[in-house]
Amino acid sequence: MPFGLKNAGAEYQKMVSKVFKEELGEIMEAYIDDMVVKSGTGSDHVAHLEKVFAKMRQVGMRLNPKKSFFCLSSGKFLGFIISERGIEAHPDKCQAVINLKSPSSIKEVQGLTGRIAALSRFISQSAMLCKPFFDLIKKKTQGFEWGPECQEAFGKIKEYLSTPPIISRPINGEPLYLYIATNEEAISTALVREEEGVQKPVYFVSRVLRDAETRYPTIEKNAFAIVVTARKLRPYFQAHPIRVVTTMPLRKALGQFNVAGRLLKWAIELSEFDITYLSRTAYKSQALADFIVQGTSGDFTPVDPDGDRFKYALRVNFNPSHNVAEYEAFIAGLQLVAATGAKSIRIRSDSQLVVNQVLKEYKTQDETLIKYLIKVEQLIGDFDKVLVEHIPRGENETADALSKLAKSELDKERPIIVLEIPSPSIQLLEMVVFQTRHEEEWYSPIWMYLTKGILPQDRNLARKIKRWSLEFTIVEEELCKKGYHHPWLICVGRAKADELLKETHQGICGSHQRPRTLGKRIMRQGYYWPSLRRDAEDLVRRCAQCQFHARISHMPPNNLKPITSPWPFDIWGMDILGPFPQARGNLKFIVVAVEYFTKWIEAKALSLITSQKITDFLEHQIVYRYGIPNAIITDNGRQFTGAPFKNYCRGLGIDINFASVCHPQSNGLAEVSNRTILEGLKKKIEGTKNTWPEYLSEVVWAYNTTPRSATERSPYALVYGMEAVIPMKIVHPTLRTINYSTQRNAERRMEELEVIHELREEASARQAEYQRKMRRAFDKKVAPRHFQPGDLVLRKAAAAGKHIGKMDPVWDGPFEIVKSAGKKAFYLKDAQGKVLANSWNASDLRKFYP
Repeated sequence: MPFGLKNAGAEYQKMVSKVFKEELGEIMEAYIDDMVVKSGTGSDHVAHLEKVFAKMRQVGMRLNPKKSFFCLSSGKFLGFIISERGIEAHPDKCQAVINLKSPSSIKEVQGLTGRIAALSRFISQSAMLCKPFFDLIKKKTQGFEWGPECQEAFGKIKEYLSTPPIISRPINGEPLYLYIATNEEAISTALVREEEGVQKPVYFVSRVLRDAETRYPTIEKNAFAIVVTARKLRPYFQAHPIRVVTTMPLRKALGQFNVAGRLLKWAIELSEFDITYLSRTAYKSQALADFIVQGTSGDFTPVDPDGDRFKYALRVNFNPSHNVAEYEAFIAGLQLVAATGAKSIRIRSDSQLVVNQVLKEYKTQDETLIKYLIKVEQLIGDFDKVLVEHIPRGENETADALSKLAKSELDKERPIIVLEIPSPSIQLLEMVVFQTRHEEEWYSPIWMYLTKGILPQDRNLARKIKRWSLEFTIVEEELCKKGYHHPWLICVGRAKADELLKETHQGICGSHQRPRTLGKRIMRQGYYWPSLRRDAEDLVRRCAQCQFHARISHMPPNNLKPITSPWPFDIWGMDILGPFPQARGNLKFIVVAVEYFTKWIEAKALSLITSQKITDFLEHQIVYRYGIPNAIITDNGRQFTGAPFKNYCRGLGIDINFASVCHPQSNGLAEVSNRTILEGLKKKIEGTKNTWPEYLSEVVWAYNTTPRSATERSPYALVYGMEAVIPMKIVHPTLRTINYSTQRNAERRMEELEVIHELREEASARQAEYQRKMRRAFDKKVAPRHFQPGDLVLRKAAAAGKHIGKMDPVWDGPFEIVKSAGKKAFYLKDAQGKVLANSWNASDLRKFYP
């Protein structure tokens, strides 16, 4: 390939990777034209070289003898020194920084930071050390000023690079440990591996925080440090299990996807890696971890374990009482000694109260001190031999001196470590006690069987537990179940299950999903308990927001119950139609009455629809013509609920049956008649719309003389026992009109009246069959809803006449059912105890779950 081509390097690397694809990563490493053959022993090395040379001869590759070196125990590769000890920084690069003079310009500072960046893998907290240089570069427009802070940082870097650490090479698949340190301006991490109980650094990562990042909470800074490290060291994170050692609850923050904002984004980004979060269980391990990350530049000096004495000073960052402070010191000492692996301990304290409470000489009554005592007893249980002694205050001068030092700034040269206690230790105790209460949960038998091999005494139950436990395992002290969408599902108890349901359903990332979606979402997040689906249904059913904004079901709540009349003119349905365009005489409305047996219609145009006008219509159009009816069905309009109409009906013994609010099906025949009249008027009118009263009688006459589907007879025939003579029979005579005879007609009329009862019975039978077919088709769509007095219900807001906006709830309430009004209608009572005036149909109600 000719020199100078832009893709020459990439093509050459592709060729090398293709030729040595079997050797790369095993016995050979290559980066473009830098290649190295690696072997564990000399004999293996000869065989490996022979294999590589054979591949080179096969493809015709040649080597430059002057640039080739063989059988080296250490050598330079890609700017680093590789040896059996590990990876070392190139001495020339370190010496180049050490020999540098203090920069005298911005350009020289930039050159210095560039050299340090090339060695950043070996420098712990390099970003924090170089922070003064970065600040100086940012101020280049204000002039160059190399101050004492820059000179001090420059000196620390030179001192550090004089003895740089040796980076260890990890073994494929072994776990690596990540330690984190953060402050207000930078984040630093150290990736280490453990070999024979000794932790060796693999890579140091450091980064200066930007302006917005400096305001992250501490837990987010720690999470951000993991993300930055994972991005920079992606090959390490992909090839090794990562164990993050931290005091922060990062497992909860990044181990679930029901968080919001940056943490959710980072959790998704880190989910592809095998990351486990380990807690720093003792202050000594915390100090060790901080020392690994911060290097030797911290404010304390570790003491050799072979020394006679370790000095620790405690600084409590909350406001404890004197006795609480004594207990905190007692607990801290136990934790530090336990971290060393000691099995015997002698404790000398000048607190008479604490010593005697631990020895059970004094009774502990204070609730806070009881919790501290439980914590102490748990820690003491880790030792084989414990001796607790009380000593006078005067014999404890060393501890007094340390307590005074903890309240002040310590001299960096003093061999004293100050340990800070951010919060009471008993908070951790309460959390641990809560998490380990397995005996009260559903998974108790499985947990006992998997951890201790204990089975219930009942043989059938024991056999069931054995078979069921095959689906479970213990992962990091958590009971997990095998899943299909998720490798392992963490088993949770009742309290945590309720918390997960509420947070997922109505928390920051919740959107009030339906039960099935809610259950799936929780399972996909990696949680399990047997009643998940049932609990999700119960939570959604009882969620107030879900109930008030629930979809309106258009399925009928109960079976169809048609209204039947035993004989003509027994039951009438009345309704108001309009308003129409104002006609002559200010007519705007039509009052309609339909008889339920014969389907006969009476209608009249009105200018006003007052209660008195409706009463006059009932009196003159119905009572005076067809007699007093047994019952009238109306809606809840004021004209029907007014005093004149109700008093008139009461005086004649007429029952008024009011339809449920916003439920026209209760007076269905009247509604159908209204539709028929309206359609007839629209088709009749030509020209101006205010002539509709002129055609009202024609439309009503056409309806009354037309056979109905339910009876197969016209209303006229069922009322008068004969079919009406319509105008067409006069224009085009039929046999009935041609052979008309007064005497014969009178005789035939008497015969028809004799059999009119039979005619009506036939019509009644046909109507019953028609209603049966209609009821059978209707009942297929029924979704039953059962209510009884005392139930709490919601009603449709639109049915109550409320304006419903886009964001308004479609249901209002709750209300209590007082009594049934018959045929799935109910009277309601509001929260103040006031009974609503009208009844409400079950189709406008839904049960409310508090």
